[in-house]
Amino acid sequence: MTALARRTESRPRRVPPEGCPIPVGGVEVVPGGLARSAADRLAALTARGAGAASAMIHLADGPHMRLIGGYALPLGFLPMQQVPMPLSMAGLVVHSRFPVVISDLLADSRVPPEAPARSVGVRAYAGFPVRDPLGEVVGVCAVMDYVPRDWSSMQLAAADDGAQACTAFVAERRARDAEREQRHFLDTLLNSLDTGVAACDPAGRLVIVNRSLADRLGPGGAAGSLEEWAARVPVTDPAGRPVASTQLPLMHALQGEQVRGAEQALRLPDGGSRRLRVNAHPITDEQGRRLGAVSVFHDVTEARRADDLQRALGRAKDEYLNLVGHELRTPLTVIASYLDLLADGDPDSPLADSMAMVDAARRGSDRLRRLVEALLDLSALDSGRARLHLADVDLTHLVTDAVRRVADRAAAKHVTVVERLPDMVPMHADPDRIAQLLDALLDNALTYPPAGGTVTVTLGVTGSEACIEVADDGPGIPDTEQPLVFERFFRGAIATERAIPGAGLGLAAVRLIAERHGGTAVVVLQSGRSGASFHVTLPC
Repeated sequence: MTALARRTESRPRRVPPEGCPIPVGGVEVVPGGLARSAADRLAALTARGAGAASAMIHLADGPHMRLIGGYALPLGFLPMQQVPMPLSMAGLVVHSRFPVVISDLLADSRVPPEAPARSVGVRAYAGFPVRDPLGEVVGVCAVMDYVPRDWSSMQLAAADDGAQACTAFVAERRARDAEREQRHFLDTLLNSLDTGVAACDPAGRLVIVNRSLADRLGPGGAAGSLEEWAARVPVTDPAGRPVASTQLPLMHALQGEQVRGAEQALRLPDGGSRRLRVNAHPITDEQGRRLGAVSVFHDVTEARRADDLQRALGRAKDEYLNLVGHELRTPLTVIASYLDLLADGDPDSPLADSMAMVDAARRGSDRLRRLVEALLDLSALDSGRARLHLADVDLTHLVTDAVRRVADRAAAKHVTVVERLPDMVPMHADPDRIAQLLDALLDNALTYPPAGGTVTVTLGVTGSEACIEVADDGPGIPDTEQPLVFERFFRGAIATERAIPGAGLGLAAVRLIAERHGGTAVVVLQSGRSGASFHVTLPC
């Protein structure tokens, strides 16, 4: 500020009447403008350069003028820091958009009667507009005196230089505000994303970890340098093998490499894990200088689960088609074979000679009908279309009847059925569905024991629940198959090897019937024994 450095005329500096002139003082950052202490110092320099008694700096604040800095202001002026723009001297400058120079406020008709400068004894005033980088008037830098005076060109130049300095300060401050707003906008944008984002500067210091990623990493997971962070991030490859910190995509990007579609598993603080697809890129300027690197983490957990489910459904569909195709083909082949025999037979032969073939075709037809009915019934149970017809029943009686129905089959296989039943277990249930459940459990249990084997049926009550246990001493169920035994159409390796007939629907119906009654069905390991044990709990 050349004019501020110059000494002005040697006329004595006026002092305000009555009262001690005081600087505004204090340190305060004014949004869009100067720090309070900087504005006070600038006001003091402007007053000295202009040879004025006082100086003040205002910024427009909506419909008001806000005092942000001053030098040697009279008592009573500070409470008037924010006044309506039309009532203030600074408002005249903003309205005219040009400097306002007044030798005597009492003799100038432009001065509002309510102007605060009048009430504190100001007589001479020179105000210059403070402009933003676009040229808009955003404030006023003014000097004042307490006696009428004619302002010289040198004094006015000093006041104008003060306004120009304010303009530079305001421009710098607004640039910082714009930068801060842009950073806040970017932070808000990044934190609103479900996608995780991490970025580092050229020195490897983390500068951005958005909320999505920070939440997944847990407390402290987003702190420190890139090397520290990389060593602390709990990631593995999709197979569960640990990933070295130097192999993280962000580390590769910092070395100038592009990484796309890398898949990793992130262990969460709560013990769970998420599958992430990671892209990472170096950040460069127009000249190719490396400014850092950024890594984006897309959570693809649900997509991968959907893919796994789709593959499982595909396998299930294939197994279903193979199984149902086989189960349908067998009775259809029987029916077609005997119909061919009947067609090729002597039309004059007695009907009695053909009855054996008719009976065989009927058995194939019955088997086909039972399979279709089982499929439809299972679908109705699963969808809830099949209603339960609840009644008060004795579960002991239902179990006894079920054992009686399989007695002939057990005797033919030389398998002993042992019953361990209380005298009576009353419960509220659908008797037909419970009978269906018991028939399926006993049918499964009698399928696998060797001749001389045993099937044990145990019924007990614990609290308000009845427990049905059906155990056999057959070959048992491999560990890998136990989670699958209640899945529809599942056929174990033993059933396949021995060509045991069945569609894999009985145990699926057991679980659905138990769940429809509010109970459970599980397979339980038999400690120290071979065979399988099925437990069904039902609320009484």
